[in-house]
Amino acid sequence: MKPESVIQRAVIKRLSALGYIAASVPNGSHLAGDKMARVRQMASMKADGLMPGFPDLVVIGKGRVGFMEVKTDVGKLSPAQNMARKILEDKGQRWACVRSQDEAVDALKQWGWLA
Repeated sequence: MKPESVIQRAVIKRLSALGYIAASVPNGSHLAGDKMARVRQMASMKADGLMPGFPDLVVIGKGRVGFMEVKTDVGKLSPAQNMARKILEDKGQRWACVRSQDEAVDALKQWGWLA
């Protein structure tokens, strides 16, 4: 099984080849230090706009923005990721969970961005 980072890199490369920008949202960052240092870092990141569950990639095309959550073949959405999905879709945004670069292309087609 490929780790999410390998899948995400392949998705970014494929979308870039198609003329899209796929920008990473580092919500899964590993924090350094002891427990209190990590608590302070997380509080600071949330104050700066970190949203737990926010999708891994912001996909940008000409006049279009969409969001992709990258998962492995067996990965499941967390409650925070499901909440972020609901928030984004309620705001009229495109969202997809993808497990491969081919699924990312399929999402673009479902969004009407590719023929």
